Amino acid sequence: MRIVALPALLLLGLFACVVDAGPIVDITKTCPELRYLGRNVTFEITVTNRGDGPALNVVVSDAVTGGVQFVNADNDGVRDGSNIVWHLGTLDAGKTRVLKTTMRCDQIGKVSNSATVTYCAEATTSCSFDVKGIPAILLECVDDPDPTEVGGELTYTITVLNQGSAVDTNIGINCTLPPEEEYVSSTGPTEAKVVGKAVTFAPVPSLAPQATAVFRLRVKGLAAGDVRFKVELTSDQLTRPVMETESTHIY
Repeated sequence: MRIVALPALLLLGLFACVVDAGPIVDITKTCPELRYLGRNVTFEITVTNRGDGPALNVVVSDAVTGGVQFVNADNDGVRDGSNIVWHLGTLDAGKTRVLKTTMRCDQIGKVSNSATVTYCAEATTSCSFDVKGIPAILLECVDDPDPTEVGGELTYTITVLNQGSAVDTNIGINCTLPPEEEYVSSTGPTEAKVVGKAVTFAPVPSLAPQATAVFRLRVKGLAAGDVRFKVELTSDQLTRPVMETESTHIY
């Protein structure tokens, strides 16, 4: 009988050919860089088995952290305490599952959200995004009384409401009287400057979310007509002025 001794390196090479690496599960997560307060954000979680064997009893959990509220999840994801949980069962070698969950942003600031996959091992990933507020200005103008007679006086009430979720700054109000009216007086949070038919209020430094600023102009009717009183609003956060026109009948 003949015995042949094989080199150690060759023996290692033979063993390397038959060793099964088993499952190796990776997890990644993506989210947008910016969302606005009160809006929804969708997270996409990708789970891939890049190993040689199936991963058994795969469970993915996504944390519902401060700053967001759970809305829904696909692929039978369910809320379990402070996590969204998916029970994926077996993930075969080379297979990928994509999961999505939607949450509502309810806090301004940076939000970080993590997801974890467990099977015979564990892997974690996370993504972060900024939540910002945005101002939203509502401009209204109402005349009283309407109609009014020549020689009589009426008041225009201009209301500015910040319906948004962030402060608006340097809110300016510019009014233009029609030829049939003349300026009498005005009130508001800032002083008014009158030049001919133009009435300009000094800018309001800031207007918080849900806050209101009210301006009033009292004018006198000079001549009969179906006239138009114009208001223009500007602010730091607006790229274009907001315009409002109020019709008044003078007889």
